[in-house]
Amino acid sequence: MINERVFVTGIGVLSAIGSDLRSFSAALQEGRSGASVITAFDTETVAGRLGCEVHDFIPAKHFELNALRRMDRCSQLAMVAARQAVTAAALDVERLNPNRVGVSLGTTLGGMVNATRYYERLAHTDRTYASLLYDYPLYSAGARIVGEYGFSGPNLAFSTACSSANIAIGHAADLIRYGRQDIMLAGGVDTMSKITVAGFNALRNVTKDAIRPFDKNRNGLVLGEGVAILCLESESGMRRRGAQPLAEILGYGMSTDAYHMTAPDPTGRGPALAMIRALKRTGLVLEDIGYINAHGTGTRHNDEMETRAIKKVFGTLVDRIPVSSTKSMHGHVLGATGAIEAVSVIAGMLDRFVPPTINYVTPDPRCDLDYVPNQARSHAFKAALSNNFGFGGNNCTLAIGSA
Repeated sequence: MINERVFVTGIGVLSAIGSDLRSFSAALQEGRSGASVITAFDTETVAGRLGCEVHDFIPAKHFELNALRRMDRCSQLAMVAARQAVTAAALDVERLNPNRVGVSLGTTLGGMVNATRYYERLAHTDRTYASLLYDYPLYSAGARIVGEYGFSGPNLAFSTACSSANIAIGHAADLIRYGRQDIMLAGGVDTMSKITVAGFNALRNVTKDAIRPFDKNRNGLVLGEGVAILCLESESGMRRRGAQPLAEILGYGMSTDAYHMTAPDPTGRGPALAMIRALKRTGLVLEDIGYINAHGTGTRHNDEMETRAIKKVFGTLVDRIPVSSTKSMHGHVLGATGAIEAVSVIAGMLDRFVPPTINYVTPDPRCDLDYVPNQARSHAFKAALSNNFGFGGNNCTLAIGSA
């Protein structure tokens, strides 16, 4: 059986704290917050009005007007990130075998936030582009990317709540690892939407002031939007064309809580199993892990549960491992959050730092790990875990190694 190593050779990212890898890494090192009052729509009817939006994104800088009219915002963001990743990887698209290149993205809503508006337009006129029908399915952003480059490999969309992007990246890596594809553009994308903001407010787990993961006074998350896409490539293909790797996707582990639709199992058994499976699948041992990027939503039950799960896995070694939540800076980007956090890990590997957990003021005795409070820390590490645990108990942990 083919067992290729899988490397990251290019990265594209747009978030509330950076619109490319360099600016994103700088923001992580500065501990910059991307939270502000949501501007995408009126939030007067909800209590939690903060969001981490991509404010400096001007679509017309990247696309012709005619192309813009056929894309929802989700697709626009994904297209720009894909172009960044392809450029960073120095892919010569004309020389690639298009059958061996595909796309794998995680999302929760995709472009469906605009579905009602498009329905109304299509129902009342015969002069609207029929392509609007295809702007809101989950697979639409990936379809835009493969269409842009003429790739004819798989176009996959995963929607497993907050673990979506981790699964998209892990599965894409498997397609390369076992010889089915040579290159995959993998990651996640989600945009700010009324239904998501309303839903999380109804659950009363959205903060009114600041997201404080693992802090004793934490009172909820801040929703975000953004995209991150990694160019994943087989080691043999990468070496053949002389590309430079940024990091290695070592593997991933998945599990399901089978406990509750929106609440985590307080024992942490599901997330612990995902971490254990990631370690076993990659052959890593506990001592190899130099950093954990936590799910760290800033909600009371999730942060306690994740702390408990990490302790279950690492036991007496847990005190030597820095753990942080970059959601404290870029927000909870739902289906895209795993991809953005994978980029956070890779940025830390490349620039030799651990991102901080900002807004951390008051320690919680029930959350007693090293959360890298408020300031980034100089730290070189060769392997890391990145956790994402979604509604419905969908858990996925990525294992990432340095190049």
